[in-house]
Amino acid sequence: MIRSVGKSLTSFIRGMYMKRSKGLLMLSILLLTAWTLSACGSNNKENNASPSATASSSASASESASPSAADQKEVTLTVMTNIVGEPATVLEDIAKQFHEENPNIKVDFSAPGADYENIMKVKMASNALPDVFSTHGWAKVRYGEYLADLRDEAWVPQIDDSIKPVVTDDSGKVYALPIDQDKSGPVYNKEVLDKYGVKVPTTWDELLAAAEIIKTKSNGQVIPIHIGGADSWPVGQFFDFMATPSFISPQTNFASQYLDGTFDWKQFDKLPQMFLDLQKKGYLNKDVLTSKYDDSAKAFAEGKVAFGFYGPFLIEEAKKTNPNVKGGLMPIPSVEAGDKPTFAGGEKTTWGVWKDSPNQEAAKKFVAYFAKPENVAKVATANALPPGLKGVEINAGDLTADFQQYASTPVFPYYDRVYLPNGMWDVMCKNGQDLLAGGITVSEFSENMKQEFDRLRAAQ
Repeated sequence: MIRSVGKSLTSFIRGMYMKRSKGLLMLSILLLTAWTLSACGSNNKENNASPSATASSSASASESASPSAADQKEVTLTVMTNIVGEPATVLEDIAKQFHEENPNIKVDFSAPGADYENIMKVKMASNALPDVFSTHGWAKVRYGEYLADLRDEAWVPQIDDSIKPVVTDDSGKVYALPIDQDKSGPVYNKEVLDKYGVKVPTTWDELLAAAEIIKTKSNGQVIPIHIGGADSWPVGQFFDFMATPSFISPQTNFASQYLDGTFDWKQFDKLPQMFLDLQKKGYLNKDVLTSKYDDSAKAFAEGKVAFGFYGPFLIEEAKKTNPNVKGGLMPIPSVEAGDKPTFAGGEKTTWGVWKDSPNQEAAKKFVAYFAKPENVAKVATANALPPGLKGVEINAGDLTADFQQYASTPVFPYYDRVYLPNGMWDVMCKNGQDLLAGGITVSEFSENMKQEFDRLRAAQ
């Protein structure tokens, strides 16, 4: 409309130029300019939007139609876990799938194994933690002040009631995603026990009797108990398991003395003595100080081992060597008369987000990806443990019947997580190695524990 009217007016002006003076021509040009500006203003009013408002509206539409700035920005997430073996491979595979679906988010995944705790201590001291990391039983006590609150995440209402108190607090803060939950005890090779006519032991004395039968009847070809001592943490696992029936679960126990710092560490002598007896009686692998966790899994798979003081994940690791291996889960044998067998429990596989991460949005997206039912199922199945979220079914294989059989067996928190100050795990592992190597005596083991217990407790 503006173009046609303007064209007519221009023709009129040309006519006027032929008939009128230059002054009249200039007046006509000014009139044309004013009319054009008025017409443009009228057109804007008809559209009911100013030029600035129109530009703003276009920008908003563009933003809503395209991914968020966070989705477009390329970031690299540092992700670290304490999980080892096949379960760690499962975690890494899921992390790779996440990257494939989110190509702008790269994942620097690491699973340093036995070095994890020391690495994390250094990172906490410098306040430079991974964007996403495993809390390995210490979500609230050790890592609480470093973790972002995940209470607003969509998966939070699905947290299983039994694990919820472990990863949340009274204020409502959610410290970590519990992908699965620990219900752990020693495992055994079913075919080995059947071959030598051994029943699943329920007490320490029964375990020793079973070990003697297996050692004798196999002419030493089958190792009663295999421990990968070169990795150190399997040594600590033995003490973590057996400390509960020795000092915590019996009716007469030392739980309160541990907590108030008055525990008589001479009482602790019996636990390293139990461990040393296994070596002296020939119930441990002779290469206990040079073999590793992978060696335990391989020997278990080949039917050369009866018991493993690890947890259900050893069976899954063994299946990499022998998919047909038949493994079973047993409660931790009782030590004191009148006590019942127990399980160790709490956090197993978790992801927490560093509160100071520069990539929090991407980190939370990564954690949410692991909360998908199919991914929870993969992780829980790899560890042969119950899922940490509701509504997820897993195939625990041979262990399904064991979980049903021992559904009412008491589950106690891991000994070191409740009764020892932060830093004692390494002390327990190292002293266990030194004991088997002949570097320290039973009483020196206990004295070292007391010294570090008092020092770390005072420091904390």
